[in-house]
Amino acid sequence: MKARQAALHTIDGVINQHRTLNTLLAQDKSRVSAADQALYQALVYGTLRQYRALSALCAQMMEKPPATPGHPLAIILNLGLYQLLQMNLGDHGVINETVNLAPHHRLARAKGLINAILRRVQRERTHWQQALENAATANLPDWLRGQYPAEEAAIAASNSRQPPLTLRLNHTHDRDAWLAAHGDARANPLHPQAITLTHGHNVQHIPGFNDGAVSVQDAAAQHAATLLAPQNGEHILDACAAPGGKTGHLLELAPTAELLALDHDRDRLVRVQENLDRLGLRATLKAADAADTAAWWDGKPFDAILLDAPCSGSGVLRRHPDIAWLRTPADLKRLAASQRQLLERLWPTLKPGGRLLYTTCTILPAENQDNIRAFLAAHPDARLQTLALPADTGYGSLHLPDDDGDGFYYAMLHKNPA
Repeated sequence: MKARQAALHTIDGVINQHRTLNTLLAQDKSRVSAADQALYQALVYGTLRQYRALSALCAQMMEKPPATPGHPLAIILNLGLYQLLQMNLGDHGVINETVNLAPHHRLARAKGLINAILRRVQRERTHWQQALENAATANLPDWLRGQYPAEEAAIAASNSRQPPLTLRLNHTHDRDAWLAAHGDARANPLHPQAITLTHGHNVQHIPGFNDGAVSVQDAAAQHAATLLAPQNGEHILDACAAPGGKTGHLLELAPTAELLALDHDRDRLVRVQENLDRLGLRATLKAADAADTAAWWDGKPFDAILLDAPCSGSGVLRRHPDIAWLRTPADLKRLAASQRQLLERLWPTLKPGGRLLYTTCTILPAENQDNIRAFLAAHPDARLQTLALPADTGYGSLHLPDDDGDGFYYAMLHKNPA
């Protein structure tokens, strides 16, 4: 299957069939030749990130735009526009290949229309590139709009771009020395261990990756382990550990900590073990629902708990653009309730004087500061620590997605001594 035909099939699966990208990529990517797989993936992610804005541009050029966002004509046009406006590909090939998608979807009569729109965009490229940038807020799903009015344009612009590829340098290495020895990278200002690569790389080819000197981890997420500040000898819980980036970071900082890593998905724990093996670190891994403490807790209280709670992922839309199409208001309510339950169930496992760091990769208040506000009101033995991070919400700190890091939230809770 050609890359553009496969991309159309994948995008249709997300928008019309409500299937996840993880599932669709595993299925559709294998149907594309190895030489075209990078193009296929770039088309899928790029078009989905900007799909609604691209549709808005099409609507300006058509008397009767497609009736639904997932109509095959809409997908074909958006794929074509994305290539012309955002990718450095040959115009002739882009237009020809895009027009030729129409007969595969009983749209042979629309070939002339598709060609005319793409030719117009080719002639007026600068105008439509600016129009696409101006329409970026259209890419935000309805459930995210209005949450941060002053920052909405910046959030939308960030979510429309490819995310940075950021490394976590082991704290035993000097970042300046690493940068001096390796080109194509910059120091990331969000975290002292963070290095952002200026171009994409095969992870296996990144210098130091295979021997554990560096790990792939977003800069905003790197604060989780350093805020929890694990100590050697402490009994620590990583409550929702997979895929293990934060687990590895905790143990890099405290290699002899007694760390229990939980995840409800046994298959995902394999990733955690692979990460620990690469880093030469050890932890106890257990497949369990963190909220079901009776099933896994032995009664020994923890000195520290990292609760990186399952969330809507609204802070990582650029990495998972299918989220913008798959999340529903019911999902958001369910997730917030699940997060509150995790806090309630794990709090008794924390020893007096211990600390619990609650983190998410969402920027929605209902999943973050609203949860912490409600928890503090119900638990007089809990105290919220003010963090030395920007964007204090009053109930935890929030990083909105930008060129340095993803959207991420942190709240440090201390349990009063007995």
